[in-house]
Amino acid sequence: MSNPNSNSTEVITANLLRFAGYGLLLLALSNFADALIPPRFGQDAGWEFSTLGKLVGTSPVPIIGLILVFYGEATARSPLGKTILKILSWLSLVLSILFVIMLLIGISAAIRINGDNNTQASAVLSQQLSQFSAIKENLKNTNDTNLRKAAEFIEKRSPNIKLNKDNPAELRKQLETEIVKSENAIKQNIQEGQTKAGRQLIKQACKWYFEAIVSAFVLFGIWNQTKWTRTNSRRKKKGGKTPTSLADVASAPTLENETSDSEN
Repeated sequence: MSNPNSNSTEVITANLLRFAGYGLLLLALSNFADALIPPRFGQDAGWEFSTLGKLVGTSPVPIIGLILVFYGEATARSPLGKTILKILSWLSLVLSILFVIMLLIGISAAIRINGDNNTQASAVLSQQLSQFSAIKENLKNTNDTNLRKAAEFIEKRSPNIKLNKDNPAELRKQLETEIVKSENAIKQNIQEGQTKAGRQLIKQACKWYFEAIVSAFVLFGIWNQTKWTRTNSRRKKKGGKTPTSLADVASAPTLENETSDSEN
């Protein structure tokens, strides 16, 4: 025989865990609303990518909440509670699909962000090199005034450089050399910045993609393992009437009675 005190304690523990589960689900709802509202899908790749990070970052909250709510299966459940279980079971599938969709959106967003970074880097490089291009054109047909302006421009960028301003021919050679060095330095800095940004983007994207896949898989597993919330009523109908009292058991025909009736 089962111990009534043990059963009572088990029910109390299950209720506490379910209560905590409902609380976690409400927190997850708040996090999801904060991440998705207002929606800017198709408008801002950075928002799409960061939204994926927010969702996967808080994915353990709804997962743990669902597991706690489903704890104990149908033990001590009211009809309303069983209906809520069925809804939450389907919600697990919806969230699983949501994470898959956000994964695809995140992949597209990362590609667009990388393209925007490259375009921006190219624009900055072109803008900075255009200043040196104008100076190089002036050096071809220049006078002492233009040479001094070019020298001042180079000295501002590289204060440690010593230019021979007394000899125009020597100054022109120095300026041409320094311009080439500055152009190469700018190209190298921008290229290094692009490489660093690309690596960081790939690293962050792989982390969030992996978390989205795991979250979608776990949520799908929760939906698959909670079939009892969606098929319980159907099983009762198919199985026929189940005896619920001693009177029903006593009134049920036995195998011997059925055999004697058939022989008569």
